[in-house]
Amino acid sequence: MDYLQIAHDVVNAARANGVEAEAYIAVGNQTEIQVRGSEVEKLAYAGSKGLGVRVIRNGKMGYAHTSDFTPASLTRTVAAALTLAEIADADENRMLPDPKPIQEEDLAIYDPTMLDTTAEEKVAFQKAVEVAAFAYDARVKVSPMNSYMDAVSQVFLVNSKGFASSYRSTFAGSYIMAMALDGEDRAMGMGVQMERSLQQLDAERIGRQAGEQAVKLLGGRPVPTQIATVVYAPIAASGVLGALSRALTAEAMQRNRTFLQGKLGETVASDVVTLLDNGRLPGGLATRPFDDEGNPTSATRLIDEGVFQAVLYDSYTAHKDGVASTGNASRNSHSTPPHLSPSNFYIQPGRQSPAEVIAGVANGLYVVNTMNTHSINSVNGDYSVSAQGFWIENGKITHPVNNVTIALPLPEILKNVQAVGNDLTFLPFGGAIGSPTIRVDGVMIGGSEVG
Repeated sequence: MDYLQIAHDVVNAARANGVEAEAYIAVGNQTEIQVRGSEVEKLAYAGSKGLGVRVIRNGKMGYAHTSDFTPASLTRTVAAALTLAEIADADENRMLPDPKPIQEEDLAIYDPTMLDTTAEEKVAFQKAVEVAAFAYDARVKVSPMNSYMDAVSQVFLVNSKGFASSYRSTFAGSYIMAMALDGEDRAMGMGVQMERSLQQLDAERIGRQAGEQAVKLLGGRPVPTQIATVVYAPIAASGVLGALSRALTAEAMQRNRTFLQGKLGETVASDVVTLLDNGRLPGGLATRPFDDEGNPTSATRLIDEGVFQAVLYDSYTAHKDGVASTGNASRNSHSTPPHLSPSNFYIQPGRQSPAEVIAGVANGLYVVNTMNTHSINSVNGDYSVSAQGFWIENGKITHPVNNVTIALPLPEILKNVQAVGNDLTFLPFGGAIGSPTIRVDGVMIGGSEVG
């Protein structure tokens, strides 16, 4: 099936009604595997395809979608989008982007070996992850979650202003939770890796990471309430980065819904903090040649050595501010119109290893897991989360810590970053959030009260 031609046909049918028109088609297949006790609990393989049609007339937008590619269904979908546009509210900033050159380069987002990888190979891989977790220590007894997932996909986009292109991508990820038991004491550890192909995943590393963390967290206890240094492991830092990604959008600025409102051009962080959003990062989980409305993706330096330099734009917010889009329009699927979202959003790594960052701390908490991160407020900067990890004394890990909270407003977190590690790690949250190990001084740690 010639999906690019179908997209052209849909656009031509819609534009015959005097509207701007866009057709977005996503085609692919996904695998999901769950293993427990060396047995396969779930093996699911699904193919999918879908079309979304967006039409705009005088700032009034209509959007309709279908997974039925018969001529009659495509005609009905175009008609539905036209009808919805008639009753929509007008907004002069709502328009399709003009086509711009898309840079030709290998972004390393597609691995054709994924097409030939068998279900048996994928199952064997995830079983090996579980084996590695249990092999770390006899106290690792249970794995309540042990999952593999992958996808092979292709995107086609055409609009009535002359844009027409497509790209292919692959993805593979593995995730395990492992529980360690020692008498009545129990602790949970996590191992995770997300890449562009199964060949890039390391079963031994993923499983060992979960088993080791679970065992080392046994015997966790709170510490006295105090103000001290917090060192965030990359996964633990993802909550902070997620809130920052929401605060650094043009939409948040235009709606006055960010703690960074009015601070463009000012120093808002320590000089070791450089925050980027790079939709063209080779091999990145959110890398692609163009965004979901056809603008070329780009690398945007948002905070440069502490100075607030830029925000993220899609076409709508860019038109409101009279600037160019940064290529940050995304869709959840073919069933939704594009919205503003980060791509590969991350803190630029430094030169210190995680061990060197920890070695520089006289007294503090090394956080490996955080909970209730949904409570982090990107509007007013409130930050207070539950955490677990390990206590640091004189640069050395001493004992596991549990049942504590860490709190410091986001503006102060940014200004109190004293060190950035070299272990940049990405997770597929809100695009792809990435962080190395980071050290933040002056954090309120809420634990047990000293009697």
